[in-house]
Amino acid sequence: MSYKRWRVVIAEEQSVLQSRIARIFNELGYRNLTPVGSFRELLAMTHYAHDPFQCFDLMVINGELIAAAGVDPVGFFQSNPQIRHCVIHDARRGQPQAETIYANHQRQLHLTRTPDRRTLGALLEQLDV
Repeated sequence: MSYKRWRVVIAEEQSVLQSRIARIFNELGYRNLTPVGSFRELLAMTHYAHDPFQCFDLMVINGELIAAAGVDPVGFFQSNPQIRHCVIHDARRGQPQAETIYANHQRQLHLTRTPDRRTLGALLEQLDV
């Protein structure tokens, strides 16, 4: 399945950054985006959804958003089967290139410094294989 058909959730408190990430996905040819502005809203969409089969192929989340919730990102990802892949962007802890912090044969969790076009584009190509 082409990543351009993926369902993506963008979890970001800052509307400017959320819009920038959405614009990057649009430039890459992707249109099926779901923005959320808080960790509570993300939980409502994934853990407490009306449709338990509503799944997302990719989640892009701000590392500060998940840290402020006091949640272990790997544990959250592992316990959430509605999210197939995840990219955490964190300006303080991330590296310029996306690094894998969890992977199994079907799912991957990556950490990067910034969610820019180059980083996301390369990562999407890698995940689409």
